[in-house]
Amino acid sequence: FFLATAAFLALLFVLPSEGFIDSELGGTILTITTFLLGIIAGFYIYITSTDYVHVKDLIANENAGWMSLHRSVSLYHPPAAARLADAMDTYLRRTLDYEIMDYPRNTIAEFDATTTVVRKLPFKPKFASIHQVILGELDAITAARQQLFVLGTKNLSAFSWTVLFALAALVISSLYGLRTGEAFFDIVTVLIGSTIILLFLLIRDLDCYIWNERTFGFEAETQLFQTIGKLPYFPAEAIASGRIHPMESEYRIGTFVRYPESLERTIAVHQSTP
Repeated sequence: FFLATAAFLALLFVLPSEGFIDSELGGTILTITTFLLGIIAGFYIYITSTDYVHVKDLIANENAGWMSLHRSVSLYHPPAAARLADAMDTYLRRTLDYEIMDYPRNTIAEFDATTTVVRKLPFKPKFASIHQVILGELDAITAARQQLFVLGTKNLSAFSWTVLFALAALVISSLYGLRTGEAFFDIVTVLIGSTIILLFLLIRDLDCYIWNERTFGFEAETQLFQTIGKLPYFPAEAIASGRIHPMESEYRIGTFVRYPESLERTIAVHQSTP
């Protein structure tokens, strides 16, 4: 965003200060392209935000299901609670190693290992009702994952982005072509160009399901780790890129050993200094 703003400011000094296209023609082009950009960008925001909200709800349901499942297993068969917590810990760490849209497809083995612990629970006639609750919770988690499989793709194709960028280029070039030499018009031109970039960043984050990911992704998983008695976990690259800033005094960091040759990670415990 800041680089784009700097580029727009630089263009003020590179391009002629007076308009280099006919005002009537430029006004017509600007009106049409602005209208089309608003319609198409609004439509893209609608479809991406709709799926984003759905994915957010599914992840919340899955996390709530895991919490409830662990609590139910602890009541039903305490000896299996520790094994379930270990399996859940492995699964949850793997989900955080991938983007939201990728983790359902890349954590099948860890998910199966976790569900196996639950399905191997002995049947206790005295606690048959709790056993049925456990199976229902497991089915709900599985259903949420299956829906995430379907939604785990980007809505916008390369062609969709090409249309957006083409319209944005026409709008911005029309604004620069209609400059009057007045400072106010130049400021408006830069602000509109920067706003369009912000709009594109918003659409990208919604399409990749990373908008506000700290709240419904990392923080939700942190609560889940704590529920099963494990330290919170964060991928090292997420911390390095600034996507997450751990607030906990003690947490685990997963670092790639030989990326991209291998996805293996080493886990280290980090303790924040007071």
